[in-house]
Amino acid sequence: MNSRHAIGLAVHSLACVIYIVMNGYAVPAYKQLVGGLTSRGVAIGMAMYLIFYFFVALNLLLVFIQRQAIQFGLVILMMLAIVFYLLPQYPIRGLAYCALTGGLTLCAILLTNAIHTAYTRWRNHAASPALELQNRRAMPRVLLAAALIGVSLCTVALGLKIFAGVTAQAVARHSNESGECYLVTYVPGYHKLGLIGRVFGLFSSEYFFRLYTKDGALLESSEWNFRLTEMFAVAPEFHGPTVLYPGTQGYEDWWVPECA
Repeated sequence: MNSRHAIGLAVHSLACVIYIVMNGYAVPAYKQLVGGLTSRGVAIGMAMYLIFYFFVALNLLLVFIQRQAIQFGLVILMMLAIVFYLLPQYPIRGLAYCALTGGLTLCAILLTNAIHTAYTRWRNHAASPALELQNRRAMPRVLLAAALIGVSLCTVALGLKIFAGVTAQAVARHSNESGECYLVTYVPGYHKLGLIGRVFGLFSSEYFFRLYTKDGALLESSEWNFRLTEMFAVAPEFHGPTVLYPGTQGYEDWWVPECA
């Protein structure tokens, strides 16, 4: 194992540790802000472990790849794979883990190159010709820019959606006959972000719904359903464990045993 591999192994291992730490803090923070995650169960839990193992395996592979074009290309493929794997069922996690895995891996690649370049210069008192030639190539820069744009778009979209949800204003509330659940209609707070929020709001629904238990625990939410445009003109309906809420294409439904 040469110096580059040793440096890369240390840096990419650190990225994996940071992943665990950030994941451990981000999930409780989001639950504190919004009230919980509506996707639960064994399936999504196993999916999160699979994504982590995929992230670790790819970072280990990148340690032994020297060409930056291949490294950045693999990062882009990883981000696309995570997005397609989680969307549309888990949009929050899709955006969050695309940004997290892509951002950490890009930082690890760039930091590894920077440390190895500095080490080589210190050892040889001159820049490595091979590194200078590699840095002059256009393809790695194009792929790096594409990966950075992908991470940025996921991060911005996630941040805007979370902010709009946290600052949303409740405009109506409907309870089922048993009183076990109630559904609240919200207006997202995009307008509070100025021009950026108004532009983003053009591509989003004007309303969304959240379903709670009588104790205030979040059961379901439509705010992350990108394929749906919710309506406020028609009232939602409760039919036992089935909750119907209106959209432009008709009623959408949740099956929630807690509301029976």
